[in-house]
Amino acid sequence: MTTLVAPRPAPDVRSDTPPIVVAMGRMGLAKDNEQLKAIGLGSCVAIVVLAPTQRLAALAHCMLPAGDASDNAPEKFAESAVASLLSLLNAAGATAPFAAALVGGASMFPGVASAFVRDIAGGNVIAARNALAVASIPVRAEDVGGSIGRSVLVDAATQRVMVRTIRHGERWL
Repeated sequence: MTTLVAPRPAPDVRSDTPPIVVAMGRMGLAKDNEQLKAIGLGSCVAIVVLAPTQRLAALAHCMLPAGDASDNAPEKFAESAVASLLSLLNAAGATAPFAAALVGGASMFPGVASAFVRDIAGGNVIAARNALAVASIPVRAEDVGGSIGRSVLVDAATQRVMVRTIRHGERWL
């Protein structure tokens, strides 16, 4: 588990509306006082792209590192999700600079020989980092790897990301 350049926690953020839940293989957009939530990130990786100036946030719940170009849901794949997130943000009026956060990518079968299990989790994290680098979006914070599943909550107003695990509880990145 790695955390990079995490801002100091502020008071808990409360929203009057329930968060927008982003299902596996989907993406979502939150504006100003909205929140995004992805539950059950095992080997999946959540790619969060933040637009601080406009107080917008977008999240893709990616299942696999790469996929077939003919697939009509590029947000399922870490390799193609960043471009889709940027299109979603741009359509909502977002402009650079952008920042990113990565959450998930846990090895859910620790101790199983790699000859039997493909490293989907590691591939998801690498593909997400590469796609963000190609788009020139810096990763502001991440909580990836290990063998513990996670959930993530993104607050568009504060541009903050909270990670929840059974073992470690809640923490802001």
